[in-house]
Amino acid sequence: MRNYIFRRLLLLPVTVILLSIFVFGLIRLVPGSVIDARLSAGFPGTANADDRAKLEAHFGLDKPVHVQYVNWIGQVFSGDFGTSWLTKEDILDNFGRRMPVTIELLFLTLIIYIPLGIGTGVWSAVRQNRADDYGIRFVTILFLAVPNFWLATLVIVVPLVLWGYAPPVPYVQLWEEPETNIVQMIVPAAIAALAGAAVLGRVARSEMLEVLRQDYVRTAYSKGLADRVVILRHALRNTMIPLITLIGLVFATGIAGAVIVEQIFAIPGMGRYLVQSLLTNDLPVVQVWMLIFGAAFILVNLLVDISYGMFDPRIRFQ
Repeated sequence: MRNYIFRRLLLLPVTVILLSIFVFGLIRLVPGSVIDARLSAGFPGTANADDRAKLEAHFGLDKPVHVQYVNWIGQVFSGDFGTSWLTKEDILDNFGRRMPVTIELLFLTLIIYIPLGIGTGVWSAVRQNRADDYGIRFVTILFLAVPNFWLATLVIVVPLVLWGYAPPVPYVQLWEEPETNIVQMIVPAAIAALAGAAVLGRVARSEMLEVLRQDYVRTAYSKGLADRVVILRHALRNTMIPLITLIGLVFATGIAGAVIVEQIFAIPGMGRYLVQSLLTNDLPVVQVWMLIFGAAFILVNLLVDISYGMFDPRIRFQ
């Protein structure tokens, strides 16, 4: 196990470098540029080639692409994330203010996602072909089909129209007013968790049905063990490998969900920061955002792989 973790950690910088090259190249394919945004902000028709050349030199865009990349990645690895091209704010300071908000949203999403997904899947499997099983399967398919942005908009509009209630704004930090903060965050977290919980529930049901048909489960029942003991101690543990994989993938889906719900609910997190930066072609912010969350996703995959051995002792890492 130790050698396996050491090898994976050695490969982590290489993977991050390849990720950074992909991110840098992908950003260059985005139509439009901050130069066009700056020039169009002035009087139309007054910009000339000299103005464009000065701005390109200011942002370093007059250099070859490979030189731009080397300069950027060198700054990142030295701890300098640069400054926003539009707001002139330090990117690291902005991340420091917004990252805790998104981490809280992801944490609440996981708290809802894991119990809801596994709980409904196990209950549906145990109650196979009964009314509650059909009801759970119908609801999971419904949440798989409903887009998050539509559901988030509905959650805001319906209470406002029917009861005149709107979520409390502006955003309040957790350490300032915990109750108000939880009220603001719990609904976006639930919306971000629903689609993932539906997928997790369907997989949990399928895996649990397969395990419940195994001989050792029937043997446990024949020994007189209670249903709760058989399901939780024997059956559920043997369904965890594919479920852990899905739980790890919720990090990626959670980030995508955060981008949507933070924008709709006006939560000042990393997702909303990304949307604002994309709309203004603020390339340094977008590049660092994608690199950080890409590296975090790689690290989460490593933790998921390591956790396999905790649930299945037969798995050995070479």
